[in-house]
Amino acid sequence: MTRQKGKRWKRGQACVSNPTSKKHRADAASIVRSKRQKTALTTPGESSLGVALKSLDEAGDNLMNDDEVTHISALSTWTIASGAAGKLPSFDRVRKLWNSPLDSHKEVCAVLTAITEVIKSQGEEESPIAYFAALLTALESASVAEQQTAITYLLSLVIPSVPQNILRAKFAPSSKLLFTVLESQTNKDMSVSLVRSLLSSISHLLVQQDPAIWSESSVLHMLEYLIQFVFHAKPKIRHSAQRALASLSKTVPVACSLVLKSCTQKLDAYTGSKEAQVTLHTISFIRYILPHATETELRAGLESILRVVALRHTKVASAALQALTSLLKQDTRITGEMQGQVIMNLFSNKPSNYDHPITTVWLEALSSGYSSLAKIEPKLGIIMAHSLFSVCSDSVLSKNSDVVQITLVTLEEFCVTNLPPGLDQYENDIREQKKIPIVKVVQVLKDMLKLTYQSVWDVVLQVCSSLFSNLPSDCVYLVEPLFPALFLIREAPNFENNNLFNSTAGAIVKLAGPRKILSISPLSFESGNTFNIPNGWLLPILRDNISNSELRYFVSDLVPITATLRTKAETLRSENKVLDAKVCFNLEYQIWNLLPSFSKEPTDLLESFKVIAKTMGSLISQRPEIRNILCTSILTLIETCQTDDQKVELGRFAKNFLPILFNIFLAEPQPEDPPSKPVIDCIRGYLSVCPQTTLHTFFDKLLLKSREEGMTDHAKKVVLELMVSMIAYIGLDDLNTLYSEILPWLNEPGNANRQKRAYQILWSMLEGKTESHDRFVISHMDALYKNLAESLTLAQPAAKKHRLKCLLSLVKKLDIENFEFIPSVLPEIVLCVKEQNEKTRVAAYKCLTAIGYVYLDKSDDKRQAMKSYIEMIIAGVTGQTHLASATLLCLSKIVYEYNSHLEASLLDQILEIVVALMESNHREILKGVLAFIKAAIGVIHFSVMETYVKPILDGFNNWDKSNRHHFRAKVRVVLERLMRRFGVEMVHKLASDEHKKVIQHLVKEQRRAKAAKQERRRNKDNEDEEEEDELESDGDDEVMEDFKQLRGKGARTEMTSTLVEGDNPLDFLDNSMIPKIYRGTKKEPCSLPEKDGKLVIEDLAKKIEEAMISEGEDNDADSEDEVVKAATNPFGRPSKGIYRDTKKSKSSGEGKTKKPTNDGGSYKSTKASGDMKKKGKHEPFAYVSINQKKGKKKNHGQFDNLIKAGKAGVLKGAKSKGLKSRK
Repeated sequence: MTRQKGKRWKRGQACVSNPTSKKHRADAASIVRSKRQKTALTTPGESSLGVALKSLDEAGDNLMNDDEVTHISALSTWTIASGAAGKLPSFDRVRKLWNSPLDSHKEVCAVLTAITEVIKSQGEEESPIAYFAALLTALESASVAEQQTAITYLLSLVIPSVPQNILRAKFAPSSKLLFTVLESQTNKDMSVSLVRSLLSSISHLLVQQDPAIWSESSVLHMLEYLIQFVFHAKPKIRHSAQRALASLSKTVPVACSLVLKSCTQKLDAYTGSKEAQVTLHTISFIRYILPHATETELRAGLESILRVVALRHTKVASAALQALTSLLKQDTRITGEMQGQVIMNLFSNKPSNYDHPITTVWLEALSSGYSSLAKIEPKLGIIMAHSLFSVCSDSVLSKNSDVVQITLVTLEEFCVTNLPPGLDQYENDIREQKKIPIVKVVQVLKDMLKLTYQSVWDVVLQVCSSLFSNLPSDCVYLVEPLFPALFLIREAPNFENNNLFNSTAGAIVKLAGPRKILSISPLSFESGNTFNIPNGWLLPILRDNISNSELRYFVSDLVPITATLRTKAETLRSENKVLDAKVCFNLEYQIWNLLPSFSKEPTDLLESFKVIAKTMGSLISQRPEIRNILCTSILTLIETCQTDDQKVELGRFAKNFLPILFNIFLAEPQPEDPPSKPVIDCIRGYLSVCPQTTLHTFFDKLLLKSREEGMTDHAKKVVLELMVSMIAYIGLDDLNTLYSEILPWLNEPGNANRQKRAYQILWSMLEGKTESHDRFVISHMDALYKNLAESLTLAQPAAKKHRLKCLLSLVKKLDIENFEFIPSVLPEIVLCVKEQNEKTRVAAYKCLTAIGYVYLDKSDDKRQAMKSYIEMIIAGVTGQTHLASATLLCLSKIVYEYNSHLEASLLDQILEIVVALMESNHREILKGVLAFIKAAIGVIHFSVMETYVKPILDGFNNWDKSNRHHFRAKVRVVLERLMRRFGVEMVHKLASDEHKKVIQHLVKEQRRAKAAKQERRRNKDNEDEEEEDELESDGDDEVMEDFKQLRGKGARTEMTSTLVEGDNPLDFLDNSMIPKIYRGTKKEPCSLPEKDGKLVIEDLAKKIEEAMISEGEDNDADSEDEVVKAATNPFGRPSKGIYRDTKKSKSSGEGKTKKPTNDGGSYKSTKASGDMKKKGKHEPFAYVSINQKKGKKKNHGQFDNLIKAGKAGVLKGAKSKGLKSRK
């Protein structure tokens, strides 16, 4: 038997020609035709519907004729038949099925087309009523299941759009017809699609009927017949029936009652047997019916569900509990009493802790019950809270993590959902500090803090934290017994979760306040000679969580402790006990660090601040180490005060605090002084509450101070900063005085520092937010415009930044009547964009942008206004080189910001000027030209910019050689942007030969970058692991060659270094000594230190003995060279790192000698597949001699197997490497 080749594609012509045989396509076409002949479409009746179906079937057969199938696309098929298809929105789903290959979908499309043709042939319009009547008529005459399925499917789509009055009028015949078809479906020959469509149509038909019809026995009989499908064995039919009856139960109470009655009967009939399939179906369905039931029916349904839960069948009970959970989360007619009974029934049916699956579901149902109870009867939830926490105290000890997690969620949800509304019902009892049921919960939690629950203390702490966070502050007396037990947990020997404990302790501090906490765990000293506070761990917790506390408590209880610590620290320091003194100082600092937290909205500010104010004032000046804490506390008091009375109380002490703060701020700084920012922040805060009379007094003194001669630079700087800080709060008279004071400074030539301070003060006056500042600006507007315009020529470079800020403030306040001010200052703004100071340039650009916004905001014709603005700026291009360059930069900014408000003709004018300026030889102008072009490419419209691409490229080409070289990088950027905007082909076509090379280079670079990016995406494996694998598979020489390549081309051939110890001893533990410690050659690097920097010095004699044993070589292992090498380098190769020895020595026993082998085994690598090179031996390759005989035809293929094996090995290695890189 010889294998004969069948018909094959021509080599290389698979996509050109087709095989002549059509066997398989012919078979497929015959199968399709035979299937279609079996359907009702090929046996039409005598009606017009049958004729239409027959014609469509014939057309479908024609479409299946042999080769024509390959030429008619799906689109053409749709075009042929879609003209006759229904156009109602109800049939949108059918249109998606038009090109489906399934016979059932083709049947639906054919029926829809036929029905549509019948409606049109009778002169009727396509409407839901017409389709409803036609489909019922077709269903009445149809006798084949496939046709009935298609018709009922279309009927289920169109029936929701039929008017209610039509459905009521045709209820009797339509329902009779639908039920006749439904009853014809036996369990053996039942069509799932047909039954689903019938159930959907019948349910919608019943929903639209008059409620009075439900008193008829025939309708009730229909409903009872539908109910049996709810428990059907087939899932699709069962789900369709459940959806249909659920929608019917929402609107029809009688249907809801009958359905619920049937469900409860099924549940009551269940006795706990293993045959629980029907019961599970009933439970999954009843959850959708009970929300619409009456109170009596709801009670009966809940009793049935709870009875099933009591049977303790795992699957059934879990399903019942899930249904109960879903029901309790919905809005139902359940009452508080009924809810309480459900919860008590759940408690009586508590599963065992070892039954983990049902326990988690039971806890979820219990949590839902309490959450529902919080909305209906919140007081009852507090009463029953003890039962929940008692049960959960047992569940939390479960060994199953899911049960423990659900228990935690249940208790936390109770604290969040039930506590706030429930405790509101006990408002009077809480006010009188009476005991309420929540006390029992506290006792349960207290028991859970014992050692029995040590393994779940993390859960208990989270529950306690949730409890404290949701309790009102009046309920502290209820949970106070928990505090000592909680604090003892921290001292437990095996407790390690301090973060969770600190979070819980913080919740206690927020609830109870520092007084209560410190009364339980006071900050007392240990007895003896130690200077430690045992409860010092509370200090950071108090600092982070205190708010709305009593400032009086800090004054009365904590300040004396700081005084005691201070005294002890001074005593210890005098006794030369520096360490103990440092401990006392740190404790004192930590206690003072609580003051900012006590200052957050204190409840007794009016009574307590006057007590501590004097102490704080004296400590600010005397204690630099806590000065910033005190300043921060004062600032916090000012920022968090709520009422005007509190601001007045704080302002009363401004005359005491401000002089102290001023003197500190004016003093010359010392190296040991703390940062001064908190001091100036405190000054600014106090100025905001300072009375105007006091503020006026301090302002006059500060003004006199500024006039003093001989002040240091630091004093001048501080006075200016204080003056600027005070400007925001002074009145109109003081503003006028200050303006008169600084006005001569603006026109004073040669004094840059004073002019700079004058502009700083003026800017602060212009930026003020009070009514006095607004009145000042309005009254001095004209004078300000005039003075700033006149002082232009006298402005010093150091003051330009602040002068521009003043101009910016004035520009924002410009009216249309004052626009003549802009031309007077615009040249200055334009020139400032070329200043060396970056902040000055930024301020100039902001002024340009602000002027543009003013023109747009205040002008009626925005385009004309922007044109005028551009014309004022563009005049600068005719000036000197510096001005022309600055003008181009300004045009770049304006075009970038306001390109949508500029007309095309104006942009053309600007571009023409820019192109003309490209002929200049001044580099400063060309730099501005390039800046404008880079900005314009991205923002100017494509149609406007396209015409200037050629002139721009020609302009680059016309530059002389020096300019082209100087601006080559910037030109390259411009070319890149042009390529992105206008395409590579266009730019390459218009560019010169020189620039074409640049463009080609840029394209290549982009391709390389894209390829590299894709390569990086493919290779996301760890490079270190990959290098390690490669090094393990290579020989020693290859490793060192790779290392040489990593070092670079200029690296030396041998890796050597010398270790020279100078006058200072060398620290071998220093990481910087590693390169100096390393010494070796390419072949034998010495041991590297370990990670901690220590050198591992092994036994020298052992290393010499190992060095004398050669691995993989012949019997000449005892040569002198090997001994000398071991003696000179006794440490050998390191045991770790990239220099480790990859060859494991296999020493033979004493007296045994290796026999020389010639089988190539000595070349075998122990770390990777394949052979490796050996020094002094032949290379492990098979060589083939080259002679002329090898070229003859008879010798062709002699080494094919060898080459094939080599290629396979290469492919295998490449594949494995690729897999490693993708991991």
